[in-house]
Amino acid sequence: MKSKRLDVVTISGEPFERGKEYGSKLSSRIDQFIEYLIDEFSEPDIGKENILNHSGKYLPFIDDYSEDIYQEMKGIAEGSGHDIEEIVMISLHEERSSFSELERNCTSFAATGQATKGGTTFMGQTWDITPELCSNAKPFLLRVNREDGPGFLSYTYPGMLAGAGLNDEGIGISWNSVPRLDLDFGVPTYVIIENVLRQKSIGKALSTVLQAKRAGCFNFVIADGTEIYTIEATPGDAEIMYSRKTLGHANHYISEKFRYSQDITQAGGRCDSSTIIRYNRINRLLKENDGNIDVELLQKITKDHVNFPQSICRHPEPVKEDEQGYVSCATWVMDTTNKKWWIANGPACENEFIEYFAAHS
Repeated sequence: MKSKRLDVVTISGEPFERGKEYGSKLSSRIDQFIEYLIDEFSEPDIGKENILNHSGKYLPFIDDYSEDIYQEMKGIAEGSGHDIEEIVMISLHEERSSFSELERNCTSFAATGQATKGGTTFMGQTWDITPELCSNAKPFLLRVNREDGPGFLSYTYPGMLAGAGLNDEGIGISWNSVPRLDLDFGVPTYVIIENVLRQKSIGKALSTVLQAKRAGCFNFVIADGTEIYTIEATPGDAEIMYSRKTLGHANHYISEKFRYSQDITQAGGRCDSSTIIRYNRINRLLKENDGNIDVELLQKITKDHVNFPQSICRHPEPVKEDEQGYVSCATWVMDTTNKKWWIANGPACENEFIEYFAAHS
């Protein structure tokens, strides 16, 4: 097993100063990631100027949603020597219209109550993206120390504040892409994720999702020390589901509100049953181990290879010359009761889970 620790970057102070410190510390990595994204987002009739003009249209929604996050983004821009529109572009990665094959990436899960040993609450996911994005983004952990609320540890990309994470109050968030039933100008998904991590309670965490003028579609799994929820959302609607024991999610809608609005096999413009198999598999494994779920068991479950290579543990599969498969760029399990986080930096079957502590004692 490979033992590859993720880089951990720490920032502190007021929102603008935190962002400026972040931008300064990671300026070269932000440079490289922006260059990669500009190239990735560009199309024959869409160049850098159009991309940044489009990104700028989301700024008023971010400012209205959270002035602190807006100030953090301004700080990142100044610290890294970039325009704020370039920093917003990074957080729009989930909403870009050319994103495809959404049915093929990320499996999330949570367990609590009588399902786990000692009633501990766990959650986690496989972070499945293309090998190219994984190598160009070079994800890392960002420790954000806040004076006006809980700090948090996030898994993220250069120039972005949070892709997922766990805060000092034990609020954790993992998530999945789902079919784009709609897109609108509004608050990017990754900005909402960061705001969830700023909250002190599970109720406030859920409310900050519902109250956002959302730009895209997603499924969030949110937990605290005792409760687990999953939220499926589009720009215009949302559905919250609660579980007393376990839940698993892949890349299709499961709520009555949205499930009949999608074509599962065509979710990314390409027929694929991966999301159905992974959804059934993760929920079967959780239910079969009812009452015995702990950290070690969940880490084992994330190594599952049923339907390999499009399994829970993802590995690049053979594809056409101009396409890419998916890989578990990271795999993790969070203990939201005791505020701990174990992360394998890659597919769980090949990489050691390393323990990280989110909360400061």
